[in-house]
Formats: sequence, structure tokens, C-alpha cells
Amino acid sequence: MDFEKKNRSNDQYYSIGQAAKICDLSVQTLRYYDKIGLVIPNHTDKLSGYRFYSNRDILTIKIVQDMKMLQFSLDDIGKMLKNDSLESLFTKLKTKQTEMLEEISRLEQTVKSIEQRTARIVQLQEIGSGLKDSDVLVELKRFTDRYVISDRGLYACGMEPSIVKFTELFGKVDVSSLNTNQIMTIYHENIMTFDRAESDLEFCIILDHAGTGMDYTRMIPEGDYITALYSGIPNDVSCKRIYRRLLQWIEENGYVENGSSIEQYLVDAAQMMKPDEFIVELQVPVRKALTL
Repeated sequence: MDFEKKNRSNDQYYSIGQAAKICDLSVQTLRYYDKIGLVIPNHTDKLSGYRFYSNRDILTIKIVQDMKMLQFSLDDIGKMLKNDSLESLFTKLKTKQTEMLEEISRLEQTVKSIEQRTARIVQLQEIGSGLKDSDVLVELKRFTDRYVISDRGLYACGMEPSIVKFTELFGKVDVSSLNTNQIMTIYHENIMTFDRAESDLEFCIILDHAGTGMDYTRMIPEGDYITALYSGIPNDVSCKRIYRRLLQWIEENGYVENGSSIEQYLVDAAQMMKPDEFIVELQVPVRKALTL
């Protein structure tokens, strides 16, 4: 008698190899389905002890494949097979539809973030190329209102303490509202004379969109800034040298300082541990000097 395929009570029986071929699955997959009780071979031959799949089993495997295409888990599929009412299937499908739409939204946000990051990297590369021909790029700019989440206090000034403070701030910010290219330190003391061991510093992260439910610490109002763009590790020597250069520009062009200076770090988050590749912009708020 041929146990690979036989006719009994108008039903067809198939070996695991034949069933795997019909359903385009591996034998290992069918054995796993059998092990977890998802699809158990319907017929066992009394003489050989071999087990065979019936037409109904083949149909069940096809249903499993269909449900897997819709991203249902094997556990969910097993529950649906036991409760095969149309109403139950409709509810499961609507729930899965909602889940998939939410996942699409998350993926779209991820794609948007990647696009912003790649565009920003191109911009940083262009800025870096421009700085190769110039030690410092000095430019008068006007910044619009900037909404930030920040932490102000008496802190040490340096790379290591700054990383600690920015890491703490990152943990407080909704990723969808975060622009990791715009992190900065505000010096609430004179850059030329402040004590780097303990100074009045404010570490800030600029939020992409305020007013959409995201809490922010404060708003830095729009205003004019004389800025200096340079590359490399921000330190006591470079900071004071650049600041001195901006003070000279301010005096020569009829401006006066108008608030606390800002040191903004134009760097991708993935490069945070590579300070040699930092692009730094020192921003000094200014206004036109009053003349008689």
C-alpha cells in the first residue's frame, strides 16, 4: 500500500514532504506548527505509525499563511482558528488595521527624521569645506524665536560635564520634537573672565516645533547676533580668541552687546563623541549703539 498518497473516505492524505511542497513551506516549518499545536496532521497510519496531512489540514496551512501575510502572530492565528466566527475575524482585522496604520505613521516619522539628518549632514559637510579656506566665518545674523528645553545652574565648563548635561536633557525630550543638530550652551557670565570650574551656564536643546503639546523650559526671543563659525574642539583658548574677535567687530561696526553669549554645536548626534569634527558657532547678541 502506498502511504505517500492514498484515498480513504474521499479524502487525500499527504506526507509532510508533499504538504510542504504543496504549501511552499519547509518541512521544518510544518514540524514547528505541529509542535506548537497550530496545524497537527489529521491522520496516523495504524500499520506504519506515519502521520499524514488531510485536505482540511492543507487548507488550514493556507489560512495560516494568509494570516501571516497580514502580520498576525502565530499565537493570534491559533486563537482565530479556534474561534472562526465572521464577527471575530472582522474585529481582529480592524484591530490589526489600526496597528498597521500606527506603524506606518511611525515609519513615516522615521523616514522624515532620516531625511532631515542626511540633509543636515550635507549642510555640515558644506560648512566644513568652507571653513578649510577660512579660520573663522564672521557673519551678522538674525535668529527667530527659539524654544528650548534647558538646564541652568552653576556647572563646570568642559567636554565631559557638557556631555553629561546634554544626555540628561535628551532623556526629557520627545524624539519627534528633537533636533539633535541644535544643542548649545549659554554663558551667563563674561566669557573672558568666567571660572571654568564653576560658572553660571545653561545647557539647551532647541525644539523643532513648540506649541504642539511639547513642554519647553523657555523661549529665547528673536534678535540680531554677530556670529563666528569655526571647527574643532571648543575650549578656553579658542572660545576667548573667537569672542575677542567678535568684540572687535562689534566696536568697529557701531554695535553693543545685548545679552548672554551662546555657543551652538553644529554636530550630528552620532558624532557627539568626536569633538575634533565639531563645527561651533559662537553667537553674541547685539544691537545698534545709540548715537547722539
